[in-house]
Amino acid sequence: MTKPIITTALLCSLLSMPLLAQPQADSPEAMVAEARSLVKSFGGSLKQALQAAIKEGGLTNGIGVCKTVAPEIARNNSSGGWVISRTSLKVRNPENTPTDWQEIQLLAMDRQPVKNGKPVEVWQVSEASGQPAFQYMSAIPTQKLCLGCHGKSIAPEVKAKLAELYPEDKATGFSEGDLRGAFVVTREVPVN
Repeated sequence: MTKPIITTALLCSLLSMPLLAQPQADSPEAMVAEARSLVKSFGGSLKQALQAAIKEGGLTNGIGVCKTVAPEIARNNSSGGWVISRTSLKVRNPENTPTDWQEIQLLAMDRQPVKNGKPVEVWQVSEASGQPAFQYMSAIPTQKLCLGCHGKSIAPEVKAKLAELYPEDKATGFSEGDLRGAFVVTREVPVN
């Protein structure tokens, strides 16, 4: 009788090992994995919407998508306590101005936005009051597609549309590969 009990206990232990190896839902590893997933979803949806808008009506149409559709995509990807947004050292929309912590991270990312072929990322779990408990940032390197609206040489009709929709725009003068900004993912969680 002891042998079947030991065998059953051993089998249960072995079967539960993969569950134990999984990061706990509120562990930093699990939160980083979820943040990466949210960035991938948000970034992919935004890029797809921008490309479709530009194909349909040119860069000026793309600017309108950035103004109206990007916040909607961010809201659609923000749920369950997770909030996704974008920020930059040179913001187009003043609502995206970085927090002090984000600005420090952006300054560091600005020196090297890509490492080993991937955008640089950083995160922290904080117990400081007034801050999200978890903050994650992933660099947004400037791509060729971005230069029509964010580059050094912008067509007059694009400049006019930018001035109309973003009168406080500072998000120009970039070259391919420069740090354009960062995706930001935050989550309020109890810190153990």
